[in-house]
Amino acid sequence: MFYIQVVQERRGRKAPSTSKPSEVEARNKKSSKFAKAKTTEYISNTQQVYYLERRLFC
Repeated sequence: MFYIQVVQERRGRKAPSTSKPSEVEARNKKSSKFAKAKTTEYISNTQQVYYLERRLFC
């Protein structure tokens, strides 16, 4: 089993997880999702403001 995991990691594929994620990993994943959502929202708002201001001053 260990050999298969090593070979798959070297080939760029993740080995299938056999244990459930720890509490810290789950929290990090949740934080990452939240940060990604907020960043996406910020970029969208910035693009919208740019578009609206551009229409005002042209």
